Amino acid sequence: MATYTGKSGVIKISDTAGATTLQEVAEVKSFTLDSTMDTIESTVMGSLNHARTYKAGLETSTFTAEVLYSAQEIAGSTDIPALLLGQEAGAFELYPSGNDSTNTKISGNCLVTGYSISSSFDDMVTATISAQVTGALTFAAV
Repeated sequence: MATYTGKSGVIKISDTAGATTLQEVAEVKSFTLDSTMDTIESTVMGSLNHARTYKAGLETSTFTAEVLYSAQEIAGSTDIPALLLGQEAGAFELYPSGNDSTNTKISGNCLVTGYSISSSFDDMVTATISAQVTGALTFAAV
């Protein structure tokens, strides 16, 4: 079974809603994709062994990314053009271990829901980008 390192991870996101061209997010330190599936209880009285039963519900996915902060991002730079709040859903691609032919691509559409800046006297200034996935995720080989 293959294992991977994250040192070559890549995030790409569209610069405008509905665009087919994706821009690589600059200076990414890390990213996390979280997916959960709701469950719907289907238990009825007299159920076997008095155990609860469930059906699959709806999937919810979000991702966050930590990047090195650049003041130009706020001023409309092309470094991270799509990561401004208030934009309609845009396309994204996540490459957990790089975007060469031996890796996996996770893609879909998202709404950017948050952008926070963190500054400390003994570290780089970073920004955290939060996004809500809208629709289904697609997992594919690169």
